[in-house]
Amino acid sequence: MKLLALAMLLGCATVTRAAPLDWKLVPVSSRQKITASAPGKLESFNAEPVQLEMVRGEWENFQFVVTAGEQRIENLKITINGLGSPSGVLIPSDNIELYRENYVFVAKPSGNRELTPKWWPDALIPLDKANKSIEAGQSAVFWASVKMPESAPAGEYYGELDFLADGSPRRLAMAIAVENKVQSPPKLRGTVALYYDTLRDWYAKDGRTFTDEEWAAQKKRYYEFLLGYRINAYDLPVSWSSPEAETYLRDARVLSVRTPQLDSPEFPVALEKLKETGTLGKAFYYWIDEPQSPEQFQKVRETTKRLRALGLNHLVTAHPNEALKGAVDIWCPNVGDFFGVGHLDVRALQRERAAGRESWFYTMVEPRYPYPTWLLDDEAQAIRDYTQVIVEGGFTGFVYSMCHGWGPKPLENLESFADSNGDGTLVYPAEQIGGVGPMPSIRLMLLRDVIEKVDRSRKELEGYDEESEVEVIAEKSSSPIERIGMPETTVSWRLDAQKQNLIVNFRAQFTRPHN
Repeated sequence: MKLLALAMLLGCATVTRAAPLDWKLVPVSSRQKITASAPGKLESFNAEPVQLEMVRGEWENFQFVVTAGEQRIENLKITINGLGSPSGVLIPSDNIELYRENYVFVAKPSGNRELTPKWWPDALIPLDKANKSIEAGQSAVFWASVKMPESAPAGEYYGELDFLADGSPRRLAMAIAVENKVQSPPKLRGTVALYYDTLRDWYAKDGRTFTDEEWAAQKKRYYEFLLGYRINAYDLPVSWSSPEAETYLRDARVLSVRTPQLDSPEFPVALEKLKETGTLGKAFYYWIDEPQSPEQFQKVRETTKRLRALGLNHLVTAHPNEALKGAVDIWCPNVGDFFGVGHLDVRALQRERAAGRESWFYTMVEPRYPYPTWLLDDEAQAIRDYTQVIVEGGFTGFVYSMCHGWGPKPLENLESFADSNGDGTLVYPAEQIGGVGPMPSIRLMLLRDVIEKVDRSRKELEGYDEESEVEVIAEKSSSPIERIGMPETTVSWRLDAQKQNLIVNFRAQFTRPHN
């Protein structure tokens, strides 16, 4: 009897875990944030097939939700299959980035539309660093970013993401309509504070120290990461006296750089470098913040006089007023005033622009609902609304107080100044999940969408002639497009029967699995 029992026990031990069959895959637009009432317990959201419209050189985003059934998903594997067109044009899988969304609990809402404590997504964990498991009955939300190459011809493209949840397959179809326009070069002077010493101090408190050489590399990582989102840090990541400073100043993506303070030893070095590179127009002086007293007004006037003699522009965070009339080159009012507080004179900004003075804006913890914010616990549409605000307001730039204003545990708590959540944060430290340098947030992705659309709108308003249609001759390839066999599933989200054959047959030859 004991031998029989032992045999039965050993037999049970060799039984492999059955693949989960009841898990679900649902696509979602990036135009909605999916909140949760508890970890993995999502609130209601609208499913939407992945049907994107883009121009050449643009980024676009979508989301998808994976929900485990009665059985825990131990290992979710996603394979990016790139994109293909009916004419044989291939868009490699490297043009698609995948992330798992990180949720934080907001115990004290900022005061926007949602006033109930709940879980909000923001930090985007690169898939190769993300958790691969999903608890039974719970959901995980993923973010996908697609970059359409400028060289891609206009037309329709199709592709798929293939999923294996412990061996159980699903497939998500993608369709992208590419318009015959090219994303314009960066024009909006979006500028955020990246305080390198403060950042290094945060890492030190988190138990991570850097040699000077390592920190120099880290500074460049953060600076160049922001450039990828059409955003400039206030300050260069290198010394003004270094040869690298010239390289950054000549970079077409670098539209703005803050000069050192006038009495700083670095100021004459910076001024000379700006003159040598012919980039004085990229520079701005911003060291007097929100002046309100007569003494501060006088300081602004004196500073502006000195700067103008040197050919430099003075940015002041204030709206046009009599006390500073003629003393400001870049007016940068709080956008909260623009939304109806009642004392921002839009016509005054127009008059100042007519006189050759720029209009920028800044946003902090205000305004709040019903006005759009950049806060963590606000709707995705809130940031997207800034496209209209910027274009119609005539703003050509902005400053943002900080992009790394984290507390000790940024992936768990993002409480910020004045009873808000997420103010002064747009990136996260990848070291928290075993990576290096910064990683993006949902809000940063949405802000890039805004900047791209603003830049494109400005180009069209200026009468810019779009490039003519690119003639594409499909090149013969030694590696033909092959169908990567995957069994059909009940949840495939195919677009329609006519396009189904295109989706499976015009798949790019470059694949990238994520284990």
